[in-house]
Amino acid sequence: MIRLPSSVRLPAREQLSDRGDGARTGPDGPAGGEETTLAAAPIWRVHIPTVEESCVRVRCRQAAGSGPWPLTTALVELTRLGVRPTERFRSLGTGRGRPLIHSQEAEWHGLAVHLESVVTSGGEVVEAALALPGMDEVVLCVDEDAWWELVDAFAAAVDAAHGALVDGEPVDLTPAGAEVGWRRRIGDHLGLLLPAETEVAWGGMAMLYTTLPSSGLAVILR
Repeated sequence: MIRLPSSVRLPAREQLSDRGDGARTGPDGPAGGEETTLAAAPIWRVHIPTVEESCVRVRCRQAAGSGPWPLTTALVELTRLGVRPTERFRSLGTGRGRPLIHSQEAEWHGLAVHLESVVTSGGEVVEAALALPGMDEVVLCVDEDAWWELVDAFAAAVDAAHGALVDGEPVDLTPAGAEVGWRRRIGDHLGLLLPAETEVAWGGMAMLYTTLPSSGLAVILR
């Protein structure tokens, strides 16, 4: 995890001068006496170095074969945050109960969004994923708070037990079972999403960055 120093954090809209008509300008006003409107830049306090994709993959608590499709529930909540499906959903299954594979392409603030749920472990476990482009693209479009709100809403909607922040690499979502297991797991990924009550002495390997209020998951960043 790389925290951005305050000297390079972009100013929030509220920190820009109001020229009287709702537009904002830089701290020294328009250059050369000309009125120039500056768009408020997204604010990020941390650098998450994903390149291929910024993907949150989680293990769902609800057993396979029962309850609503997790992505259907997730889409209801994510729609409130501006996520819009761009294609018809795709599914593969027996025609009864939850599908084995369910995916949905969507859009959020100009960013491509891929949602997916998969039944694994011999039909016993449901895993779900929320994937966006690499962070270099994400940070240009949304604030950090909006990103974590999206992740939190997704995790809460699919009833995530735990998960990981990944960049295209495979994920082992079996419970680590012990503190040493979680420490080993953080070495495989950029971050983990763990129940807030999970106690792990990370040492210099990682740190608690934030806790997501709706899902109750703690974000551990390497």
